Amino acid sequence: MKLAANILSIIFHPLLMITYGVLLALTYTTLAIYPMQLKLWVLAGVFMMTAFVPALFIFLMIKIGKNGDYELTNRTDRTMPYLVYIASVIACVLYLSKMLMPVWVLSLVFGTAVAMLIAMCINFFWKISAHMIGIGGLLGGIMGISRVYLLNPYWAFIIVLLIAGLLGGARIQLKKHTPAQVYAGFGLGFISIYISSLLSYFYFFI
Repeated sequence: MKLAANILSIIFHPLLMITYGVLLALTYTTLAIYPMQLKLWVLAGVFMMTAFVPALFIFLMIKIGKNGDYELTNRTDRTMPYLVYIASVIACVLYLSKMLMPVWVLSLVFGTAVAMLIAMCINFFWKISAHMIGIGGLLGGIMGISRVYLLNPYWAFIIVLLIAGLLGGARIQLKKHTPAQVYAGFGLGFISIYISSLLSYFYFFI
């Protein structure tokens, strides 16, 4: 059970969730018509800025003894990595705007920065699950864009909800979080990204 929980935690690591979300957008929305070369450039840039750079920073912080472990188990170790991640996400928004991505994509990615800023503030007093923020945000993005564009990808809702349940159980199984921290993380991620998607809807009327 612990091995499966660790595998789930790695596959659905919060640093990978924006990349997964953009991949889904490039595959199942109107962005699917983009040339493959452009899609690869977009995905490579997103991965580098929102996954590789923050992961490298965490690795270096551990090497110099500033952080305890790669999971950032101690909440006091999370402030600087969160700040770096937020800066990386904002840089990713600028990159995507240069790549002429639509406003709703920019809104969803920026919503992640907002969610992590809120999580960082909460982290000063209480530990919250970043893994669940990520998967909750993915579901919120899917639901928000489905509402804006009148889509019904029920299969995506079912799959992501199942993954969220398994991931939440895995974090509790590994004793990384309490149930309350898992639920709070999922709720924060979902609400932040869902609201961000609706803000992109209002943009069309401005």
